[in-house]
Amino acid sequence: MASCTLRMIGLLLAMTGTFAIPAESGERPGNALVISGVVLEQGNNPLISRFANWLAIKADYPLTPNFAESYQQLSESLHDNPLSLAWTCAVPYVEDYASDQQQLIAVPLLHGSATYHSLVVSRAGRTEKTLADFKGQVFAYSDPRSNSGYVAPAYALKQLGIDIEKHFRYMMHTGLHEYSMEAVLAGQADVANIDEYVVIEYFKAHPETRSKLVVLEHFGPYPFTPVVAGSKVPEEVVERLRHALTTMHEDPEGEVILRQFGLDGFVSRPVSFYQPIVDMLNDLQP
Repeated sequence: MASCTLRMIGLLLAMTGTFAIPAESGERPGNALVISGVVLEQGNNPLISRFANWLAIKADYPLTPNFAESYQQLSESLHDNPLSLAWTCAVPYVEDYASDQQQLIAVPLLHGSATYHSLVVSRAGRTEKTLADFKGQVFAYSDPRSNSGYVAPAYALKQLGIDIEKHFRYMMHTGLHEYSMEAVLAGQADVANIDEYVVIEYFKAHPETRSKLVVLEHFGPYPFTPVVAGSKVPEEVVERLRHALTTMHEDPEGEVILRQFGLDGFVSRPVSFYQPIVDMLNDLQP
């Protein structure tokens, strides 16, 4: 796959592996809560630290938030440290469940639903109406294992008889959904597929961009980004974590954190909830 990594000044320092987000006062060190690609400004977002600390206290399982620069690194982190947790994407989860027995804890709620969409985003004023219309142009995507950024658009195009790897002139690997949006804004990319939740939160943080970007298509809905546990996290701990998350909206501080995230809460779902992702991945196999 031809790709490049977008490096915008002031947005991202060179990184390898994972790094810990600076802890807020009172945070207890412990196993990692690994984050990659599911929230804005994740490498410098104090809300993640607050969330990890709240969850650690409520579930009596000390956690330290860490940022992985890719879903592959997130998967490797939980493989190497199976007592850790992660807030991950549906595609890495179903793959890691099969290979590493990751444990599903809970799924966030966006607008009352445990599902979300992959949005086709381009600059306002263009004549293209669908992702398929961008043949021979530049497509930005956050991560090759991102459902909304890569797998969903690849699957949607395949239903039209189009190979995503051959459809575009260039595939721009940006690293994060917001960087894909900024690549489109800057004219470095013509189109991108973005996690619906990230689009909503990005427009809140950057309202001046609302008139500059247009959503052309909605793919989905798909199962939303889960919170998972490594294979060695004891069952009783998983249950405490699940209870804390699914009752988070009833806790005063938890409700504030949810509101700041722009989420309604978390719900418990069976592994089979992610079967649509498995089906898409199977269909995309050569």
